[in-house]
Amino acid sequence: MEFLDKLLEQYRNSFDIERDYKIGDVTAQAYGYFAKTDEKYVLSQKANLWSVQGFEHILFFEKESVCENDILAIRNLMVEYMAPNFVCKGKKYPQKDHMYSYLTVVMLCKNTPDNNTVLAVESFKFTKNYLLTIRGYVEGQVVVMDLSAGKAYTNKAAKHLKKFYENEYETYERGLKK
Repeated sequence: MEFLDKLLEQYRNSFDIERDYKIGDVTAQAYGYFAKTDEKYVLSQKANLWSVQGFEHILFFEKESVCENDILAIRNLMVEYMAPNFVCKGKKYPQKDHMYSYLTVVMLCKNTPDNNTVLAVESFKFTKNYLLTIRGYVEGQVVVMDLSAGKAYTNKAAKHLKKFYENEYETYERGLKK
């Protein structure tokens, strides 16, 4: 079993997963989608006081190595495809009760990225507010997982994912040694 398969097993608990997801002329090895709705109502659901929706869209790529240009390509992917299509669904703004969307790109690479690439990942930032956040916001998260060293590199927004990826890889490696 490949590491990506192990990751997708974990994500399937909360995400809808689609393999070999095409984005124009690029194919992601997998795409995951998560949606959450919170509501407050009085007495019955018909008397809804408020409702908010949160989403996460995650793309997985497997590569031999990752360079600075790949990190720039991630930004372009988020700006030109993920935000307009996943978040706004081709419209100017997201749906009415949209509160947040996380756009996550995970790159699993076989070779250790160079220092400039690591700095590009760590300094990566993508956020966009819709109607002064009345229609919510979108935030970009980047994870580069170095499979040769078992180390994850993330931007600040994805910092909470670093330990998860490293622990999953450690568990995966232990399983291979049995």
